[in-house]
Amino acid sequence: MLWLTLAVLAAAAGAAFVYLGRERLGVSGAGLALLRTLALAALLVLLVNAARERRAGREPATVLLDASLSLAAAGGQWSAAADTARRLAGERGTVLRFGSEPGAYVGGEPDAGRSLAVPALRAAAARGGPVYLVTDGELEDGGTVPEALLAGVTPIVLPRETVPDAAIRDLGLPRTISADDSLEIRVEIVTRGALPDSTAVLEVAVGNRVLVRRPVPLPPPPGAGHRTVALPPGTLPPGTHVLDVRLVTSGDREPRDDVRRRPVTVGAVPDVVLVASPPGWESRFLARELADVTGSGVRAFAEIVPGRWVDMRSGRAVPADRVTEAVRGTALVIRIGGHTGGGGLSIARTLRAMWIWPAGADALAGDWYPATPVPASPLAGRLSGVEWDSVPPVAAMLPLAPAPDAWVALSARLGRRGAERPLILGRDSGGVRTLTTAGDGVWRWALRGGAPREAYRALLAAGVDWLLATGRAASTARMSATEVVPRGVPAAFRWRGDSVPSTPVRVTLAADDSTRSVELSFDGRGDARLLLEPGVYRWRAPEVAGAGGLVVVEEYSDEFVARAVAVPAGIAWAGTRRLVGARETWWVFALALGALLVEWAWRIRKGLP
Repeated sequence: MLWLTLAVLAAAAGAAFVYLGRERLGVSGAGLALLRTLALAALLVLLVNAARERRAGREPATVLLDASLSLAAAGGQWSAAADTARRLAGERGTVLRFGSEPGAYVGGEPDAGRSLAVPALRAAAARGGPVYLVTDGELEDGGTVPEALLAGVTPIVLPRETVPDAAIRDLGLPRTISADDSLEIRVEIVTRGALPDSTAVLEVAVGNRVLVRRPVPLPPPPGAGHRTVALPPGTLPPGTHVLDVRLVTSGDREPRDDVRRRPVTVGAVPDVVLVASPPGWESRFLARELADVTGSGVRAFAEIVPGRWVDMRSGRAVPADRVTEAVRGTALVIRIGGHTGGGGLSIARTLRAMWIWPAGADALAGDWYPATPVPASPLAGRLSGVEWDSVPPVAAMLPLAPAPDAWVALSARLGRRGAERPLILGRDSGGVRTLTTAGDGVWRWALRGGAPREAYRALLAAGVDWLLATGRAASTARMSATEVVPRGVPAAFRWRGDSVPSTPVRVTLAADDSTRSVELSFDGRGDARLLLEPGVYRWRAPEVAGAGGLVVVEEYSDEFVARAVAVPAGIAWAGTRRLVGARETWWVFALALGALLVEWAWRIRKGLP
């Protein structure tokens, strides 16, 4: 910096004038002037924190090793990745494994059900020094890494080999059915590599009992396709069953992604009933996502014409009195559209919880974006951690004004500007809890996928939990758990209600012939996580009245299904040098302090003040 050089020269000139011109100390004055110049120059360098380039290789390296299950899948290169990480780290470096969260690498096989690079890159940036990222490139957050985290990072990509594989990537079926309902199962099959046959066999079984076996065509590899199989009424007896949906193919190199497991309850009264009149995209997405995010049974009915109802899962016609019976026996009704009870349907007045998604011609069209920060409300603890900036807008807003005893859980602004209007309103009056969604087009969040879909699911989970906290479900269970999780992903336990326990809660897990107890610590939002091996677990919390349920941990993982390589690209990836500030260098501080101390001692010996 030119101005820094000029400042140092000015300091040298001032010191020379004091000791050589004014004090006239001769040779000793030149030494004192040099000491003052050094001290002032060092202080100036520290003040501006002047930086210099340093080769990254001089410092111990941090090697981030991708320990997600994709490297242990067929075609994965885990051994080569582990050997590469150890070689790059050398004797002085550190190897950190990452998946869901970073941690020390002490050997073993990859076991993470996710591959998130951002938390590991943050940990490596805090350590300093060169960073190497050893991965197969199938990073879940590869396209969203902040550019600041890429400085000085060198990626080492060991891509997965292409092997023949057919997998069940997704499975859709209702959580609860009536005894006289058929069970429709929809599977998404993906293929990869050169499979010897173009057909496979789709099996549905309960334990060792095969319920149905049907040949299905495979989509040409690489590709994806949906196939449907149905179980007729009466196939399953009343009760809860864990279904194994299996794809049997020849030449498949990765069998762990061929089986999906889901619990189904036959003959149970659902805790949540959705009625839509008329049906639309909002009701379709809401019915699908509710079945995934709630720990309760969900039934969905749509009035296609006045007086004619269908089950939204199966498409079968349902008498209006059957819908009325389901509504009267449930703890929570979700009503979509302008329906208020016509067409032969009578919504019980004794309901203690309802979520209303109204429709109206007076809606204000436009791009309405969720406003931040989230206002204070009973749902704020669950909604404040959502990335609302990534959520697409809703298409229209009803101009609803909150009642005096109501509160706003989420607001929206037109074009991200202007005044806020209530998007989600809540009310608890006389023990009856009600939520109202004023936006039209919230289903777009679920359609977009990624962070917007997670925001949609978080809203549904928070709303249903609050609504059921005063109904039948809350009186029997203060705890719920995610019923199905893939391998390598922790099961999520959720505390219902506002009073989250401050001490660990003991939970008993029974699987096959073994039983064990664990203690769960809930965070401020009422969430706790527990990593389990694949299997079927029946859990119970003895200290919490009515708390218990089922957790199914699948052998399947999304990591087994090949994804596109998504290593972040950035200009700083290949950096082998980094800037080191003066305040990071200890000897600059020592130079400034030492020069001042020697000058002070020398002046005392000369008798100078």
